[in-house]
Amino acid sequence: MPPPGSEPADRTRPLNDPGQAPGDSVWKRRLRKSVGPVLGLIVVIAIFAAVIPRITSYQAVLDAAAGIGWADWLLILASVTANVATSGPPWMAAVPGLSYGRAMLMTQTTTLLTTVLPLGEAVGIATQVKMLAGWRFRAHAITAGLVLVTIWNQTVNVAIPIFSIAALGPSKGNGYLLVVSAMAAVALVVIIGALVYAMRGDAAAERLGDLAGRAMSAVARPLRRGPFTSWGPRLVTQRRETIDVVSGRWHWLTLATLCNQLTLFGVLLACLDSMGLHGISTLEALAAWSFTRLLASVPITPGGLGVTELGMTAALVGFGGGRTPVVTAVLLYRLLTFVPTIVVGAVCALIWRYQERPLREPVPEDS
Repeated sequence: MPPPGSEPADRTRPLNDPGQAPGDSVWKRRLRKSVGPVLGLIVVIAIFAAVIPRITSYQAVLDAAAGIGWADWLLILASVTANVATSGPPWMAAVPGLSYGRAMLMTQTTTLLTTVLPLGEAVGIATQVKMLAGWRFRAHAITAGLVLVTIWNQTVNVAIPIFSIAALGPSKGNGYLLVVSAMAAVALVVIIGALVYAMRGDAAAERLGDLAGRAMSAVARPLRRGPFTSWGPRLVTQRRETIDVVSGRWHWLTLATLCNQLTLFGVLLACLDSMGLHGISTLEALAAWSFTRLLASVPITPGGLGVTELGMTAALVGFGGGRTPVVTAVLLYRLLTFVPTIVVGAVCALIWRYQERPLREPVPEDS
């Protein structure tokens, strides 16, 4: 029992207690949230200011870019246009009834927001939902579209690097690469088989989700994360929401997603070709591009800035490309996949706001 005049220790003291600085926990939370962005910025500065100049000088890059001919620029422009133009069809396949114009309007607007705003992914998803709802699509169709586009994009992002490694081994005739290629081929078959199995029924989806949750829990346990016990029911819910679209449109969704991803790779090929890098095979370029994109999907820096450039450069130089031509091609590729997104996205955002304005303006009352 505490002595007279004293108060028992209260472990649940509120934040505004006089004995505790009110801003302590707020500032600690802000500090924790700022650590990631600050470290990411340091990584970006270090890569562009210290690492890349050790590979080649920026003056050499400018000189190499100045030598690109008009025919090469036309090919690059065509590849960039093809990539932008193929961003809408995956959504058309995932959301029945969505027109090409509206799909392009939505994808370019949300890509702009995702690229330039803090917490861009959340803002992009919220904008997609708002646009689709404004076009009178039902909640079920919107949810199914979001889930399907995300799943198909992520699956293709993983499948392409696995395929490239599986094909690269036999083409090189290297024993180590052959072993890695065989493992990659098995992994690709497992991924495709898992998708097909999950769509068979609710019970299959729940079993697969529970298995994946247990595996992830085992991996994350040393990091004090998890357990992931809800993956089974969540996969069942996603299957029920998407099965109607998947059963009739999976082939169109797959084809549209592949076209959009591979036209992006086409931009890199055009940039490499403009530098005369014919010693790097298409498979080698595909492996470097796809694995770097997979690495950049881990949020180390915003949009993979710096990580993508360095990873792609290291892989292409490792495959035999010259340092200056490779760095020039990679930086040109990154510039041409970023600037058009900003420009086209800004135009689409303005068009959408203009089209939405009549819906926001109050209806004048009759006099």
